[in-house]
Order: sequence, then C-alpha cells, then structure tokens
Amino acid sequence: MFDPKAFRDALGSFVTGVTIVTARDGEGRPFGLTANSFNSVSLDPPMVLWSLSLQSRTLPVFRDAECWAVHVLAEDQQAMSDRFARPGDDKFDGLDKGDGPEGAPLIEGYAARFGCRARFEYEGGDHAIFLGEVADFDRRDVEPLIYHSGRYARVMRSPTGEDLEREGLAEKIGGTLSLTASGAELLAALQGLAKR
Repeated sequence: MFDPKAFRDALGSFVTGVTIVTARDGEGRPFGLTANSFNSVSLDPPMVLWSLSLQSRTLPVFRDAECWAVHVLAEDQQAMSDRFARPGDDKFDGLDKGDGPEGAPLIEGYAARFGCRARFEYEGGDHAIFLGEVADFDRRDVEPLIYHSGRYARVMRSPTGEDLEREGLAEKIGGTLSLTASGAELLAALQGLAKR
C-alpha cells in the first residue's frame, strides 16, 4: 500500500509551472484557482489539460463553463498564486475583471495564457481532468514561476558569454572570453563552497 505523504513527496520531485485557471459561473461571476496540473495534449488541434480535486467547491463552475483560461504565472507573481490558492474570499477583488477573447476572466502579468473552449471532462481517481481546445493564446518574454518540492522557485538559465560580460565577470580579449578579476573571485568562492 502506498504511503500518501511519501507518494506526494515523490511527485514533488517533478518541477512544474504554476498556473491560475479562470472561468465564469452561470451568472457571469469570475472564479479562479491556482493549479500546477497543467499539460499540453495536442498541437493539431491545439489542446491542453488540467485537473481539479473532486472535493473542490469550484468544481461545478468549471464543469458548467463553456470556456476557461490557463494563465502560466510569471516569476514575479507568487503573491497572485497564493491569493488564488486560498479558499473562499473574492479572489478577483481589486483586479480588473475583463475577459480574454474566449470569454474567460483575464489575469494580467502572466508569462503565457491559453484561452480554451471546454471539450471533455474525465474522472481520474480523486480528480476531474479538463481537456480544452485552445481558441487563443499569448506569450510574454518573461521567466515563469515554478514549483518544486512544496516551494516556489525560479528558472536559472545557464549563463552565456554575453551574460558574463554584461555582469562584468568576463571580457573579450583578442576574440577570447576571459574572466575579469571579479569573475575570478566569484569562481574561487563557488569552488570553495563546492568543496564543503
């Protein structure tokens, strides 16, 4: 038999993005929640999926919605993620309540947004799996917020030579990239940490 906590911890080893999924209820009120169970399904037709606990109080909203949107959060949107992860309260209080082209509420500042027409719902254990056809999408050139082992994190790109030059850690001398004095000090410090 599986130990649920150990299983959850093992799943936490997989790095995910952080999203907010939004929709409107039958009366036009905006609803949204934080989810990291988002995935691409198909390029042709363009389809994505996400899942929601069968115990969620917002499950009926998403089951009845004709459209919904997935907002992939930017690295500076941790507070927004926390806001939409909490139960209760009007999560849209103080936010612009405009819609995207597909008709689902829009959350500003995202890294990417996928506006979808609801297509299928499946039950998978204790979750409902929602599959949508992407009607519109948008992407901004910002780093995404990520989640790993129960904590938020940020993407750390491998630095390029241009990055090192911009930070004053390297310079080109005769067409060859060489460390500056600051770069050499940083490298020595990192090597010292690695030996601990």
